[in-house]
Amino acid sequence: MNRRNMISIPLAAIFLAFSWLPAAAQVKEPAPPVRQVDHIMIRADDPGNLYAFFSEILQLPIAWPLATRGRVTSGGVGFGNVNVEAIQFPGQKPSHTLLVGFGFEPSPLAECLGELDRRGITYGELRPFVLTEQDGSKKTLWTNVTLRQFSDSDRPADATIHIFLSEYSPTYVDVEQRRARLNRDLLESGGGPLGVMAVKEIIIGATDVKAATKLRERLLEPRRASAPGLWQAGDGPAIRVVRAGENRLQGLVISVVSLQRAKAFLQEKGLLGSVSEKEVTIDPSMVQALNIRLVEKR
Repeated sequence: MNRRNMISIPLAAIFLAFSWLPAAAQVKEPAPPVRQVDHIMIRADDPGNLYAFFSEILQLPIAWPLATRGRVTSGGVGFGNVNVEAIQFPGQKPSHTLLVGFGFEPSPLAECLGELDRRGITYGELRPFVLTEQDGSKKTLWTNVTLRQFSDSDRPADATIHIFLSEYSPTYVDVEQRRARLNRDLLESGGGPLGVMAVKEIIIGATDVKAATKLRERLLEPRRASAPGLWQAGDGPAIRVVRAGENRLQGLVISVVSLQRAKAFLQEKGLLGSVSEKEVTIDPSMVQALNIRLVEKR
């Protein structure tokens, strides 16, 4: 055996050994910078009325009670896989109620921002929400960061669409424990009288669907679209992009236990909107012009 053959044998053995490794061990894809949608934000001139609709009429579990903190009035309820927030900002111009945006849970924030830099996704400054206690001490409750390419304003008070990162301080709330509690409460109540199980989809209108699709692919990779313009974002709602005349959230699709049960409840309460074989809607005129569609959980 000549020297050339003696060298090639161990090299071949090394190559063969590595070729048997799983693909993930050879090339590890970066984790997505966001885990899931944490909460959906509805901006309203009268957040108390909307909060009461969700918490009293639909009897959904309370994520946080309606209160004014730092001049922001907000209350949130649990929809199973995501919280929905009715909110009013200081200096907010009077307008119709708007499904203005949602906050992604980052994984975690510092690592998320580094990964966004690597992916070429721009974002705004860190916006910590700091509460001053009665003794003068200050406590950061959460920190939000605007995703600028997905939003038309850095501030949700001025926005038509506002998509952001939202990280809670662990000393303020344990996100996983809160989700577990809300899920348990919702299941025990059978989803309330409407039979709510989860927010199935957030519908986002886009004037340029191709560009919007590429941008969301860049954010959510390695998650892939399950259908054109549709991504399942972790354990939260899926995100669906549709063609529209303006860039804004179009509505929510809610999974319910039984479409027949939901229809009967809405009809009894005078809340029933349009009806088809596969979905019903809550009458927009009865819920501050919001587009909320109900489909049966499968």
